[in-house]
Amino acid sequence: LSPLLAENTIVTCDCGNNTTWTARYIQMQENMLFSTSGLLATMAAGLPYAIAASIAHPGRPVVALVGDGGFTMLMGELATAVRYKLPIKVFIFSNRAYGQIKWEQIVMEGNPEYGVDLQPIDFAKFADACGAKGFTLTETKDAERVISQALAHEGPVVVDCIVDPNEPSMPGKVSTTQAIEFAKALARGERDSSEIIKNVVKNQFREAVATKGRSLLDLIPGL
Repeated sequence: LSPLLAENTIVTCDCGNNTTWTARYIQMQENMLFSTSGLLATMAAGLPYAIAASIAHPGRPVVALVGDGGFTMLMGELATAVRYKLPIKVFIFSNRAYGQIKWEQIVMEGNPEYGVDLQPIDFAKFADACGAKGFTLTETKDAERVISQALAHEGPVVVDCIVDPNEPSMPGKVSTTQAIEFAKALARGERDSSEIIKNVVKNQFREAVATKGRSLLDLIPGL
């Protein structure tokens, strides 16, 4: 997404895992603007921020990066964007869970995830029903094509990006305490432990190759 954004794009995002991915992978340029809920950690802010930005700065491209949990809290406001012909582009990280809460339970509390599952929604169909344009993105190989089509569309757009719910948004530096709590959660019966471990190993291998830094795996007792 980042290389395809215009140099004067306004980027908004919600609070959650989507904030982490946005901060890491969207390269802000000099003429861009960025809005998120910051220390308030307010969910669902991404869509209304995008609507406000489009009204305040007509003619500038506006992109909202949101999670499915936050989006569902105020998804009716998409109809507002349609009503006022606001050409915002909404990219939804659909992992079917309150992702940040899930990882806080695992990494901070040492407990398996609990009560974080979301009801699956076809957000592309919802967008179409509201009068916007809906896309569904399920394969990485299709990302550039789908994103380019979404950004080129003249009206409001929703791109439902289906992502891996077991992809952890690892902190820049993993503490020993976090690693131990992570191991506890897996040992206590985290239902997706095998998939989580696979992703962690894959990501830590990439990091070790790229930076030769300390791996999370070095910190987890018995793993």
